[in-house]
Amino acid sequence: MRSLHLPWLALAAVACGTDPVAVLPRTTSQLVEGGKLTEERPQVIVLVVDDADTAEAAQLRERVAQSMRASLLAVIESRWGTCGSADPAQWHPGDIRVVVARPSAPDATALLTSREIPALAWITQTSHEEEVEAVMAGVTEALGQRLAEPGEEYRPLRTARRALELVTGALAPVGEAEVALVRSLPQGRLARLLVASTRDDDGPGHVADDVPSQTALSMTLDTEVAGPFTTPDWTCRTVDRGSTRLEAWSELVRAEPITSRCDDQDTWDMLLHPGWADCGFICQAHPLAVDDGGVVACNVMIDQADLERCDAARGQRDPGGQPTFVERGGEELRRCEVVQLAGADLESCRHSLDCPGCPSGFCATEVPELVSQWRCERSDHPWPLRFIGGAIEGRRGWINITCSTEAGE
Repeated sequence: MRSLHLPWLALAAVACGTDPVAVLPRTTSQLVEGGKLTEERPQVIVLVVDDADTAEAAQLRERVAQSMRASLLAVIESRWGTCGSADPAQWHPGDIRVVVARPSAPDATALLTSREIPALAWITQTSHEEEVEAVMAGVTEALGQRLAEPGEEYRPLRTARRALELVTGALAPVGEAEVALVRSLPQGRLARLLVASTRDDDGPGHVADDVPSQTALSMTLDTEVAGPFTTPDWTCRTVDRGSTRLEAWSELVRAEPITSRCDDQDTWDMLLHPGWADCGFICQAHPLAVDDGGVVACNVMIDQADLERCDAARGQRDPGGQPTFVERGGEELRRCEVVQLAGADLESCRHSLDCPGCPSGFCATEVPELVSQWRCERSDHPWPLRFIGGAIEGRRGWINITCSTEAGE
């Protein structure tokens, strides 16, 4: 799930039904592009980590924290990299919450969330690396805040099931703290789960009783398990399933467990990695038509799921000043026009990489860092449309672009 960031993600040429742009004498035709806007959905990362007061468990907690750091840095790379946008004037939003579920604590005190440690909520429009350190301070604090007390039963599998079902909405909250947690979580969220332990689960019942419901698992991107397993080689991945409850549970949730004694840093760095996507770059045979004032002959429409308004703060307005609704695949969407910047904002968008003070909207930019020719064949032209601020960020729906191109030689 990654946002559509022009120009780095190629669009399919389709008939979109947008209002046409004028075909001027010096232009050849209309260029019509369209594609689906997919927002990066909010995530809740659930960490169930051994809370034993031992040196081995302390080392494991530190490794899990480092895995979180590597994961969040990879998310930033995704938002700014090949499948994101390197444009500093474009929003790079995200919403990631961390929930630490302590496996030896009673249910009423098992969960630590951003309500207790605000840094466990990373809600941003900028996605800068320095933001990760604040989150990591919160994660480290949460993992070490309460260690297991003598006589407490160690139930990481039950704790994982309850926590995952709570954050996905598959389990009704019990008590004021759980109710407040569920209410605080964003809509449309997905979950990720990590269970890491130096010892086996002490649960008395069948392991299958602690497997999260199918509803919860269907909303979970991945489940990772690190436990006291044996491994035949340096990869840290287990091959032969043992007789521990953790290994049996891993098989039931289709996880590929690693040994908690793993010394390979790359394995830990990849444990919570968000993955990669293959993205391309748009090139076209003719340049877009831009007049002497820098105004490009393009109309940009977004068909969005939000039916309430076209958000002016995101550089959007109702086409022709009238609310307009369309239907795609049986779903009603609101059509919004993305405003082309004007005046000093247009000049800044066209020539300044940082575009200081620019409002949301779009332009045809000439900033070299954004339209480098090396990505295209010599006979082709790079895609110049630049979307500033939140013009296309965080929107679920479709984008439709109609432009006039310059006449060929």
